[in-house]
Amino acid sequence: MIHAYIGDGKGKTTAAIGLMIRAYGAGRRVGVIFFDKGSETYRHNELVVLDRLGIEYHITGNERMRPDGSFRFEVIDQDISEAERGIILAEKLIKSENLDLLVLDEALSTMTYGMLEKSSLLKLIEQTPEKLELVLTGRCDDEQILEQADLITSMVKQKHYFDKGVQARPGIEY
Repeated sequence: MIHAYIGDGKGKTTAAIGLMIRAYGAGRRVGVIFFDKGSETYRHNELVVLDRLGIEYHITGNERMRPDGSFRFEVIDQDISEAERGIILAEKLIKSENLDLLVLDEALSTMTYGMLEKSSLLKLIEQTPEKLELVLTGRCDDEQILEQADLITSMVKQKHYFDKGVQARPGIEY
């Protein structure tokens, strides 16, 4: 099955990781590729659990947080090459047939924001064998991509404390 966790609300990655932990607890072989999450801050929090459990993960992307604490939104050449590296890693994991569930976190956002070609993601979905659960997360409203999904859950922001100026908090947002 192909899962898509989409939308502008908080919780897409959390839902995907929750499903991955549930599958792992049931004895399934799981892995995750984090797209566009090259931040050192990100590495020191939720990935600690994956390390402790021995769950395979890969991180692609470049640092988006600037030294002054602001966020870099523009796409640079290195972002594109890192997204392509993520797709190559995903292809290898899919072809290895060593996993029962593979999460491609923020792969949809990476495509939506122009770092990843839609054709690359469509090809990857097409290559996914029926016995592999493939979970895609991120912001996406592309009908061609979403038509491939067997399950779509949309996280819709109703209210968010960020709008009041609350900064990202360790253990909650990252």
